[in-house]
Amino acid sequence: MIQQAASSLIEEESRASFRRSIGEVLYRELSEIKLEAHLFEVANLLNTDITDVTNIDYVQINLRAAEKAKDISAFDKCSYYASKGISMLPSDKWESHPEMAVRLYSLAAEAERFLGRHNQMEMYCSEVLAQKSISILQKKEVYLARLDRMANAELRHEDAVRLCLSILKELKCRFPRGRVKGLVKALVLVHRTVKMVKQTSTEMLESLPVLEDPLKLAAMAYLTRLTLWSFLAGEKFGHFILLAVTKMVHITLSYGLSELSANSLTLLGAISLHIMGDVDTAQSIGESAMQLQERCESETGKARTFLVLHAYVFYHVKPLQSLSKSFLEGYQSGMRTGDGANALWCLFNNIVTLYMTGKPLKVIEEKCRASITQMVEMKEEDQASCIRIYWQFCFNLMGSSNSTVELDGKAMDEKEVIFTDAS
Repeated sequence: MIQQAASSLIEEESRASFRRSIGEVLYRELSEIKLEAHLFEVANLLNTDITDVTNIDYVQINLRAAEKAKDISAFDKCSYYASKGISMLPSDKWESHPEMAVRLYSLAAEAERFLGRHNQMEMYCSEVLAQKSISILQKKEVYLARLDRMANAELRHEDAVRLCLSILKELKCRFPRGRVKGLVKALVLVHRTVKMVKQTSTEMLESLPVLEDPLKLAAMAYLTRLTLWSFLAGEKFGHFILLAVTKMVHITLSYGLSELSANSLTLLGAISLHIMGDVDTAQSIGESAMQLQERCESETGKARTFLVLHAYVFYHVKPLQSLSKSFLEGYQSGMRTGDGANALWCLFNNIVTLYMTGKPLKVIEEKCRASITQMVEMKEEDQASCIRIYWQFCFNLMGSSNSTVELDGKAMDEKEVIFTDAS
C-alpha cells in the first residue's frame, strides 16, 4: 500500500525508475529469509521497464526467482524470470558467467517445453548446445528438453533413441553393437538382475545411500527415457529396454538411491511379469519400488513410477478399483514437477480404468473431453491420439454417432488415422 501510494504521486515517466529504486533498496536491506519470502516482488520491481541493461545482481535475483517458480510448478513465471535474467547477462556471458548462463538457459528451455512453446525452447537449447566450453553434464537439461520435444511432440521416437544412445556413450554408458548380440546379453542381464533384487533384503534397500555422482545421475535421467522411447520406436529397439533397465537397477544397488531408482525397479517388475511370466516376483519387485519411492524426498520421477507400476504391474494383481486414485496421484505429481508427458499418460490410464470398472459412459465422455483439451494445449500428441479413440468409443456406445461399428464421429475419424508398423 505504501509503495502504491508513493508511486501514485510521481509522474508516469519517473515511476519505472522509482520502482527499480525500491527494488534495489529491498534487495540490499532485506535479510536472506525475508528476501526469499518476497523474492517475486523484489524481482518484479527490479525488472520494471528495463531494457539493454547488464546487471549481474539483477541476473542473480531473476535466476533465484526462476528456480523458485519452477519448484512450485509456476512455469509461466519461470519462463519470465529466466528470460529477464538472460537479457541482462553480458555479451561475453559464456566466458565470464558460464554457470549462471547455462542455468538460466536450461530453466527457460524446461519452462517453454512444459508450456508447449517449442520454438522458443529450441532457441534456448541451440544456444547452449552450440557452446563447446560447456560440458555434456552441464547440457543435460537442454538435451532432455530437446529429446522430450523430439519424442513426445514430434513423435520421432527412433531419432530420440539414437540421440539418447549417443549422449549415453559420451557419459561412458555403452551398449553392445548389433541387435542379436544385444538381445542375448539383455536376456542374460535381466535374469541376473532379477535374482540380485530378489536377494536384496528390505533392510538393504532402506539403507541405500543417496546417489551423488553427477555422471551416474545424468545417466539415470537418459536411461529412464530410453526405455520408453525404445518401446515406442518398435521391436528392433526392444533390447535397449532390457539393457537400460538393468543398468538403472545396477546403478541404484551399487551406487545409491536417486529420484529415478523406484522407476528402475518398477520397470524390472514389468519385465518380470510380461517377459518372464513371474507374477509373484513382479508384485514383490513392485512393492520394493513403492518402498524406494516413499524414501525419495523429491517427487521427480514419481509420475513415471506410478504410471508403469499401476498400468503394467499392479493392473494384473490388484483390484482395478484401487488404481484410479494412484493414477490421479501420478498425474498431479507430474504436473507439479514438469513431467507433463507421464502426467498425461496417468490421466489417460485413469480414464481407461474408469471404463474397465464400469463407470457411466457420460462421466467417461466428459473426462475425455476435458483431458483432450489439456493434451492438445501441452502438445502431447501420443496421449491425445489415444484418448480420442476412447472418446469416440464412448460416443459410439452412447448412440451419439451415425456409425456404431466404426470410430467415426465427433472425436475422430479412423479413416484419417495413419497406422505405422512397429517392427
